[in-house]
Amino acid sequence: MRQTSKGMLRHGSGLAAFAFAAVLTAGSAFAHQTNPQCYVDGAQVRPVAAFAFTSRQVANFHADLMRRPPGSCPAGPGGNVAKSCGQVDHWHVATIMADEYCAGLQGAARAAGGRPVAEVNAPGTYFGDNHHLKYTYRADRPSDVVLSGMCVICITIQAPPSK
Repeated sequence: MRQTSKGMLRHGSGLAAFAFAAVLTAGSAFAHQTNPQCYVDGAQVRPVAAFAFTSRQVANFHADLMRRPPGSCPAGPGGNVAKSCGQVDHWHVATIMADEYCAGLQGAARAAGGRPVAEVNAPGTYFGDNHHLKYTYRADRPSDVVLSGMCVICITIQAPPSK
């Protein structure tokens, strides 16, 4: 792993392995789909970048998120903009961080088409039952990775029209 200019840890190789892991874990995240197009038959998942956030990075992001002015927070369910950045829990904060990181890669992914979405593949507490209670970004060491995955573009391949 190597650090990017924004301090994120990024895997230099193995994008295919991470994409495969993202596909395998996609079903467990079904309740909180980031892109429903990724979960349909015939969908192709194209990796754009890997991410690995440390405990310190997510904690710093959380602090920054709390300082955002009203109206600048991510849209909530149904596309409603939150009146404040009142996060529900650590799971929600980490999810916003991954989503914003991947959305920031839009320019790099434009050639492939679509908006990159986050597909988290670790840790297991992010996916499991009661993930809102069990997932935490707090770790023994601030440099411990507490959330990793891939930014992917999901494209549905449709069969050519029959003649």
